[in-house]
Amino acid sequence: MKRLLTLASFLVAFLPSTLTMAQNSSPYVVGQWNLNDKFKDFKHGDPIKTENSVFTFLNPTDSVLTLEYAFFAPDGTFCGCDRDTLQPNGRTRYTMQAEQEGHQFSRTLCPTQTEGELKSIVFVSSETIGADDALQAGLQIHLSDDNEVRSESDLNAVPTTAASIREMNHIHSLCNGFIK
Repeated sequence: MKRLLTLASFLVAFLPSTLTMAQNSSPYVVGQWNLNDKFKDFKHGDPIKTENSVFTFLNPTDSVLTLEYAFFAPDGTFCGCDRDTLQPNGRTRYTMQAEQEGHQFSRTLCPTQTEGELKSIVFVSSETIGADDALQAGLQIHLSDDNEVRSESDLNAVPTTAASIREMNHIHSLCNGFIK
């Protein structure tokens, strides 16, 4: 009886976090990127500095997926894109600094931008984006100027609707034009 109560307590403690993780998967996730960003939202004190963002994308499926992640300025300006292959139950990681150095984040398109929105899509076939059971989950970490973690959070899952499928196809089109 004691073992049964211990097992039940263990399951109750971890069941809500498992459900939350499932809610954070989608073929379309979004987050915030920073690269040498500094702002001040109060009169006194030092500005808040975020030097870099680290992103990890996870494939929770048994399918090989194509991952495309695009960078946008707050006004919606497209700033660049990158593409990777996500192996079954695999992951990929990158930093904004590496994306800039590799020219996937374009200083020509966004010469002074220091922060914005990341939009990431996954698909099995570019003919069926949003309708092929592809899922991803992700994590973003923002680093301060001394490489200390400033914040860490899940990327937000976007529900699959007709409007989000149109947006995923738009992102794919932008990436196809950018990646040669």
